[in-house]
Amino acid sequence: MNPAEQSLPAGTRLNNLYEIEEHIADGGIGTVYRARDVESGDPVAIKVLLANFAKDPMILDLFKREAKILRKLKHDALTQYFVFAKEPTLGIYYLAMEFVSGPSLKTRLQAGPLEPEAVFRLLQRLSSALQAVHDREVIHRDLSPDNIILQNGDVGQAKIIDFGISRANTGGPTIIGDGFAGKVNYVSPEQVGIFEGKVTARSDIYSLGLVISEALLGKQVDMGGTQVQIVDKRRHVPSLEGIDNRFRPLLEAMLQPDPANRPASMAEIAGWTLGAPMQTPQAEDRTIIRPSSPPPEQTALDTPPPAASWGKRILVALSLLGIAGVGAGGVYFLVGQTVPEQDQTPVLVAPPNPNAPEAPAQTTTVTPEVESPQPDPTPVVTRPELTPETIEPDPVSTQDSQPEITTPPPVAADPEPVQEAIKPEDRIRNYLSSYQAGDCMYLQPIEIASRSAEIEGFASRTPPFITFDSDFTQTQGFEAKIQVNLVSDAQCPAIAFLRGTPPGNAKTELHLDMQRTVVPNGENMAGRISGYDPSTGGLGLVFVNSKGEVTDLTPFLQSDAGGAGFVVPLSLKTAVEETGLIIAMVGKGLAENLSGQTVKQAGPYFETLMQGSPVLRATATTVKVVP
Repeated sequence: MNPAEQSLPAGTRLNNLYEIEEHIADGGIGTVYRARDVESGDPVAIKVLLANFAKDPMILDLFKREAKILRKLKHDALTQYFVFAKEPTLGIYYLAMEFVSGPSLKTRLQAGPLEPEAVFRLLQRLSSALQAVHDREVIHRDLSPDNIILQNGDVGQAKIIDFGISRANTGGPTIIGDGFAGKVNYVSPEQVGIFEGKVTARSDIYSLGLVISEALLGKQVDMGGTQVQIVDKRRHVPSLEGIDNRFRPLLEAMLQPDPANRPASMAEIAGWTLGAPMQTPQAEDRTIIRPSSPPPEQTALDTPPPAASWGKRILVALSLLGIAGVGAGGVYFLVGQTVPEQDQTPVLVAPPNPNAPEAPAQTTTVTPEVESPQPDPTPVVTRPELTPETIEPDPVSTQDSQPEITTPPPVAADPEPVQEAIKPEDRIRNYLSSYQAGDCMYLQPIEIASRSAEIEGFASRTPPFITFDSDFTQTQGFEAKIQVNLVSDAQCPAIAFLRGTPPGNAKTELHLDMQRTVVPNGENMAGRISGYDPSTGGLGLVFVNSKGEVTDLTPFLQSDAGGAGFVVPLSLKTAVEETGLIIAMVGKGLAENLSGQTVKQAGPYFETLMQGSPVLRATATTVKVVP
């Protein structure tokens, strides 16, 4: 729904706590208003969630948990968050936060650059605030001049807004803000997939370096362009021509392409003296050692919601993936075109893993009676019941030549040690690959252990997931964490293709990680492929829209030593949201095979693909593109 269609008029009261005064701006996930606290009269900023996001229970859950963490961030240069609540009469959800009056840094720079001394004060203030943020394992991910407000027009009162929260080693970020750090011009090299694609606190250091450079120049450092140009410009330190020489040592360090070569922390930047050289310690001195267990804030993000019934779990997962999006509408890929700057900062959320508590291990015993060759009975010996996966021991020998046993051993002895014929992990994988639920269902293991399983599933209907959940629990003895992806009937040939690809091995274990799973129209879909051996073949990447039309995205792949990243500008053909299927694959001559495809419909496309060079492994996920 267009934000203008649900705009709140002045005088509207929310929970009788805040009263709307005026509309300020529209964002990707909500509308921002100036309001006042009814009790104190103090001004507040209110961000109201758009209706289509407010209906998603998973987004609401993440938004509440992240708002709780953001309220713990205390620094004079950070916007303070007050409360996340639902207005019962209007049925809307909103976030109340500190109202900051003043122009953005972007607006101020339209009048020209700041004085070097003012930039130095700005640098100290922002880096000090970001160090407080990083101390709680929170990463902004979207630093840009329009996310910095100069309160009362004073750089000494600058405040950072719109925070992103990222999890370590995740398939997708959990965020308030823009999952791809929205403004392409300011993203770090790792955010576009190079240098292993790992977003850390040093990613914010790179972005802050570009912001400070712009403040000194009065114009952007050119880091945009086509997808290829965006990546290439981040393989070396950008030109600092025209920048005050006193800032050059610091900015050259902050804008190093390799995160390991940047300053180790924002504290190091905050303590820097204007004009002083930057030390270049050895790599081992620049390594940030993280605790083995996550901090409380990280745990709050990574901990899935409380256990729920399957019906509730599947409803939450399905809502995030956009069931309504499997209707009509296609997606255009803007190959080679310049990526425009976005004036808005969309707030996008990726799903956490659904919670499925593990059932405790079940151990039962039987007490077979062991007879002695002597007339006197032998005491009963208790031994564990053997599972179907174990090798049955030979029966206890009762040959006449056996010496008389007057006292039984404390534990029944077997001729051979009991060993499992198959590892539990392999048993689970075999169960998934052989599970029969029709051609339009595919189950891919994400993380498998002996008593836990994280599975991503694709199907065109909900009932197969409910049946599978019950079957898995009954046969394996514990609940699996199942991420549900609903596809359209037209996408089913792609699902059949996934079912027909080999499960792969250690050299072809593909991982497809998306920067975000909900992408606003006109912005970038970014991700990374890893976990394969390049000697096994080349990579391929395709997008299948809800009409079953296939687009080859392989030309967007930018390979490096750790895999390949991609950034793809998207544009909806219609005003209807679109749920697309992203498939990554590896095989010999795959790029040539994909580029030679002349048909676009999924059925004949994948049939022809399978007749060409063999696909050794494929993996997939879904992305929702919203108007």
